[in-house]
Amino acid sequence: MEDSFKNKFGFIIFILIVLALGIGGYFYMQYTIEDMKDSKKAKEEETVDYKIDKDKDYIYYEDEETISEEGEIYYKNVVINLNTQEVLNETLKKENKIYKDNIRYRSNVEIPTSEIINYDYDDLYSLTFREYKNYEYENYVSLIANDYNFSCFDDITFKDTKGYVFDTKTGKSLTEEEILNIYKLSMEEVKEVMRTYLLNKQSKVDGIEVIKIEETINELDNYSLYINDYGHLCITYLVKTTQVDYNEDMEVK
Repeated sequence: MEDSFKNKFGFIIFILIVLALGIGGYFYMQYTIEDMKDSKKAKEEETVDYKIDKDKDYIYYEDEETISEEGEIYYKNVVINLNTQEVLNETLKKENKIYKDNIRYRSNVEIPTSEIINYDYDDLYSLTFREYKNYEYENYVSLIANDYNFSCFDDITFKDTKGYVFDTKTGKSLTEEEILNIYKLSMEEVKEVMRTYLLNKQSKVDGIEVIKIEETINELDNYSLYINDYGHLCITYLVKTTQVDYNEDMEVK
């Protein structure tokens, strides 16, 4: 009788253990499957390819045209190869067309005899053109658009700059604050680096300092931040001088 009870009790315990293992195994498998699904989904989100043309770089150029070989003046359209930046692509293309449509040639302009032609570049009288530079480091792609004016009297002078940094993982264009946060810097700290850099470049003409350092820094409104091919934070900005203002590329960090 006692052995029968023990056998029944043992059988019940065995059944309970099997049920516990079965139920536990079921929930474990469900959890594992869901976890795998979440991991797969996260991985897919991480590896989303925002490229429009998979066979081309994130930045490439088309419709290149030489206006003056001697003056090194060229026109070309930039293509940001991200499907999130199609509006910006159209904007840059329209701006470039405006510049191109407004080229003036000396043969079509009545120039007073008192004016002296200092720069004879392929009959050019005046124009504005854009020079592009692009960089790529890890998931960051940078595009710098520097605009220049030309006249046959004053040669080529810097007009302004625009900069864009794109995160290829998200397809988004980063704000200035987001770019600075990558390097844990503020714009004030960037200006201090600029001050040191310009002090080291300072020179004098007839005892007068050429670079207007404080004016350049305090009135800084024409600049672009970008990340170069080595992952360093850089800035392009207008340097004000007692002679001809010019643009400077400087590594910050």
